[in-house]
Amino acid sequence: MQGTNGPMNKPDIPVTGGQLIDWAKEQQQLLYLDNTRGDLGSNQKSAMYGQLVTQDQLAGMGTGAPDPDADLVVLDTRIPGKIREPSHAPLRRLSVDLIKTYKHINEVYYAKKKRRAQQSQREDSTNKKEKKVYNDGYDDENHDYIVRNSELIERYEIDCLIGKGSFGQVVKAYDHEEQCHVAIKIIKNKKPFLNQAQIEVKLLELMNNEEVSDSFYQLGKEKIVNLKRHFMWKNHLCLVFELLSHNLYDLLRNTKFRGVSLNLTRKFAQQMCTALLFLSHPDLKIIHCDLKPENILLCNPKRSAIKVVDFGSSCQLGQRIYQYIQSRYYRSPEVLLGIPYDMAIDIWSLGCILVEMHTGQPLFNGDNEVDQMNKIIEVIAMPPKPILDQGHKSRKYFEKLINGTYVIKKLKEGEKYRAPGTRKLHDILGVECGGPGGRRQGEPGHSVSDYLKFKDLILRMLDYDPKTRITPYHALQHSFFKRTADGSTNTLHVAQPLLPLPPSSDEQDKQHPTSTFGTTDAKVGSGSSPGLMECDGGASSNVLPNGNRCLHRTHGACGAFSSVREQSSRTPVSSTPMDTSIFHAQDTNIYVNVTGKPDDPLISH
Repeated sequence: MQGTNGPMNKPDIPVTGGQLIDWAKEQQQLLYLDNTRGDLGSNQKSAMYGQLVTQDQLAGMGTGAPDPDADLVVLDTRIPGKIREPSHAPLRRLSVDLIKTYKHINEVYYAKKKRRAQQSQREDSTNKKEKKVYNDGYDDENHDYIVRNSELIERYEIDCLIGKGSFGQVVKAYDHEEQCHVAIKIIKNKKPFLNQAQIEVKLLELMNNEEVSDSFYQLGKEKIVNLKRHFMWKNHLCLVFELLSHNLYDLLRNTKFRGVSLNLTRKFAQQMCTALLFLSHPDLKIIHCDLKPENILLCNPKRSAIKVVDFGSSCQLGQRIYQYIQSRYYRSPEVLLGIPYDMAIDIWSLGCILVEMHTGQPLFNGDNEVDQMNKIIEVIAMPPKPILDQGHKSRKYFEKLINGTYVIKKLKEGEKYRAPGTRKLHDILGVECGGPGGRRQGEPGHSVSDYLKFKDLILRMLDYDPKTRITPYHALQHSFFKRTADGSTNTLHVAQPLLPLPPSSDEQDKQHPTSTFGTTDAKVGSGSSPGLMECDGGASSNVLPNGNRCLHRTHGACGAFSSVREQSSRTPVSSTPMDTSIFHAQDTNIYVNVTGKPDDPLISH
């Protein structure tokens, strides 16, 4: 072996057994990367690609120790385990692919920056939620009282939450003083909701305290939910109501939206007309403003008695404070058109509700106000010109031509509606084919005569003109509510009215003279103010000389108390399980189970 600067001889290293290894013969292929790039044009291999060498060439290049094994161990740690792809070489990335390299660096940088920002935001949000306390910890971030089961609120022990809405929450509770269950409406801890609830309290107390001597008003008073008392608790106004059962939408759902019978619909209709008659009392003159199936509750899940709830949007005549009222499906034309409204808007809503209760489907299910108006026109035809002239929102739905007439605004592409008045209520109710979808064919109380009277009542409720729309007072005299000795309804042989009626004013008598409201005494409406009763004649008989459609006309638990105007989904709120065995599509027997009589018009308990 020569000096350190000279070539090294191949060492003969003894191994176990005393044998010697000839390093010249034993060649081990290793990947050797030169530290210098080399000349690509010469015969020398480029350092980028490396070359195969033997242990002879590697000996002595490591630590300088006389033991070549030590050199090989050190060198082995320097040699990469995999061959680098040419495109990944640093020189290429910093020259040919320099732009890609910078882009990649930017992407990595900004991705990390975004992740750090999101993480920081989550941490800040978590810290804020942990630190933010609402109403000394009694409220959540929505300003609702945090309800805890078994908690005592004054004398009331909370049982469970049974409803929630934009106004706040409704809980079922036990009154330890009166030893009964109640429903407590807990208003949000926000000034606008408090103000609205105070109006509701004022109206409810006015109704509850109203002394009525007449029996017809007393019956109506019993159809309004009873407000027991109210109090403040932890900055929340609490309204204590009697506990009621399911609402009418729950009932529809239990029929799988196939509707209840005409007999049960009649019972609901009469009770609702009685309730609206009470609201029209001269000392009250209250407009509910949000009648819908969800706001009409059963008193008992096995009885047909009902009560009206949710007066959070209500007002007295002459004190209208809202323009945007009524849930869309039940919104009256005067509200849609922007015409001053009165108590007649509740009659319109009732007409829509009664059809829905029997058919199982909303009569006018518009997706928005324009769609709602067009759905109404499909059934009731065009509104009369005098009505449209009054509405400051008429131009939203109609165009006024040079000659002063109105036409429906041009529809957007893809929107299609039936011609005005061609979707007849006669067909919707299935007057001559056994009810909606023929489901009531042959059932008692579902004759063509019964359906004609029901249709006549509905069309009078759906009069465009609120001044000629039927009132609760006259609706209760309609032949739909009359019974003969055999228990069926009849327009020719009328029994005594089911309810005693108050003396009417001269103006009322002129608009709605007392009659049996049968289809036989109908008059033809004028062209300028179309009437409401669809002509039952042939296609050629329902067109007047002036081109208008022929219309007959005579002038004769408390639940969640939803205040949401646009309701796309409806949530059941009752805490009492419904006996679904008595509510089904073919519900002829329900009236025997409920009343003991097949056609008892009114249940008082």
